[in-house]
Amino acid sequence: MSELFDRELLEHAAEVLRRAAQLGVRVATAETVTGGLVAAALTSVSGASAVFERGFVLYHSSAKAVGLGVDPEVSAEHGAVSAAVTEGLATGIIDNSTADAGVALTGYAGPTGGNERDPVGTVYTSALRRGGKVVTERHVFDGDRAEVKLQAVEVALRLLGDQLREP
Repeated sequence: MSELFDRELLEHAAEVLRRAAQLGVRVATAETVTGGLVAAALTSVSGASAVFERGFVLYHSSAKAVGLGVDPEVSAEHGAVSAAVTEGLATGIIDNSTADAGVALTGYAGPTGGNERDPVGTVYTSALRRGGKVVTERHVFDGDRAEVKLQAVEVALRLLGDQLREP
């Protein structure tokens, strides 16, 4: 059986897990646009269960907008795909688990969705370490649905890994 992810992406996932293990912290994910692919990448690495706690997949529009305690007014004002909602999901990871760090993603993988401000390919990614500050990035990726999702996974792993550097 071939691997679901390429070698480079799996190396990124392994590095995130290694950092978490060194720090003695657990990690979790909250995913909309990627539908669990960040969690799948992390759990594709042998030994992931030592530090990967859980993954939340919030796919239906109502779950995206208010999942993990995101205030419905935030979603109404900014949209379900926005920095504000993604940051709320990242905070929700910490509030709804015993994980010490997490990464959240929202976006439009296509071929439909998007708007003038955030076209198809837009992905917001937020990472947070317990007691720290949420870090958020916005990217507009090219490619088809699968390519957008995989690029989003790469960004999520990088941001999560950055949260796992020594303070």
